[in-house]
Amino acid sequence: MDIKVNPSYDQLLADYLETGQETALYQVAQFGKQLMEQGVGPESIVEMHLQAVKKINDHGKVYPQEVIDESFAFLMEGIMAYGLAFREHLSSKTEGYLAEIRELNQRLSQKLVEMTALHETVEMAGSSLELEEVLAFVLENAARTLKAENGSLMLLDPEAEVLTIKKAYALGEDIISKTRIRMGEGIAGLVAQSGEPLLMHGQEKGGKKYKGVHSVCTPLKTQKGILGVVNLNRGIGQEAFSEEDLRLLITITREAATAIGNSNLYRDLRDSYLSTIRALAAALEAKDPYTRGHSDAVARYAAALAGRLGLSRQEIETIEVAAILHDIGKIGIHEEILNKPDKLNDDEWQQVRQHPECSLKILDNINFPWDIKPLIYSHHERYDGKGYPDGLKGEEIPLGARIIAVADVYDAMTSDRAYRKAMKKKAAMEEIQRLAGAQLDPGIVQVFIDILRSEGKRKV
Repeated sequence: MDIKVNPSYDQLLADYLETGQETALYQVAQFGKQLMEQGVGPESIVEMHLQAVKKINDHGKVYPQEVIDESFAFLMEGIMAYGLAFREHLSSKTEGYLAEIRELNQRLSQKLVEMTALHETVEMAGSSLELEEVLAFVLENAARTLKAENGSLMLLDPEAEVLTIKKAYALGEDIISKTRIRMGEGIAGLVAQSGEPLLMHGQEKGGKKYKGVHSVCTPLKTQKGILGVVNLNRGIGQEAFSEEDLRLLITITREAATAIGNSNLYRDLRDSYLSTIRALAAALEAKDPYTRGHSDAVARYAAALAGRLGLSRQEIETIEVAAILHDIGKIGIHEEILNKPDKLNDDEWQQVRQHPECSLKILDNINFPWDIKPLIYSHHERYDGKGYPDGLKGEEIPLGARIIAVADVYDAMTSDRAYRKAMKKKAAMEEIQRLAGAQLDPGIVQVFIDILRSEGKRKV
């Protein structure tokens, strides 16, 4: 590297070598330090020092070696001192940069948590039609994401203009059951009335904490109006909610309101379907006075069984609806056969065995929100494979159909029929246990026996 010797540097070095004054030597070192501050490396500075000494020698000046060595030593001492200071400065700057990076990472991590919460809410809005599931998910997701101490999701009764807690996060049962807030009262009431979100920072006064603490509250609203509010709280000792927290909760509740609106539409549609279903069941029972109430009883037993077996809410509802309609195909069977007090002949029995196919024909053009047709079609299959219409065996039979079969057989045994009187509960329990493994699924039978023993008939 070609280093040009600065005339000032050259003169300073010459003064030192000539006079031996440390002032000149100090100035030489300071000059080198200035060059380092300008970005010149130590090797380049030493090279420049060598060239300066050589230049002086070229002018005929010869100095003792120890004097020259001392100039180098002083220069290197200055370089090393500056290097140490520079490293300390660099370390300080680096720590500052690292602190900024840590802060950025924390902010990015929080953003990731927020985006995940929002994504999960959007997914829930598009996938679940069960109102209870939607409400529980929205509140817990929001509370966890915003690190709330407690919170609630309140729905509005539009006629009474009162908000009640439908889902709670870390709140006592006493608060949940007793809380009723009128429109315009408190934070939740104000938000429900105005339709605008609210951010409240709690304060301490005289050593006492206000009950309000730190709160953030946003409305659940659709084009049709206010559905309710989501209210989250933190204690006074915790960090207050920020404007960013408020914006995130607004976004979450906007998506949640869509999901709740969809759930309400689904509920209305489901209620309409259930009305149709019960009308069909009533039409069947009108043909056979002995089976009046049979569909509802089988539905209750089947739902209890499904719940005890740990099935989901959607699966339980599907089985319950299928149980209501399990014999709908008997509408196509003549009343004289259904009400015959004597044993059926082969032709009559063949007609009865056709009712699963008849059920499918009746229900074929109805698009139910539940997958009930396979359960209705297969509920007369036997566990040993000797049933009808397809002779399915064991777990080839849909689980819901196996559940309905147990409920159907038990209620038929314990109800009056045209051809016999009802069996006693104990005798019926013994009979279905005898049928376990042959006609009925033994595992389901055992669970049903446990239910009957613990809760009693008609209290399922």
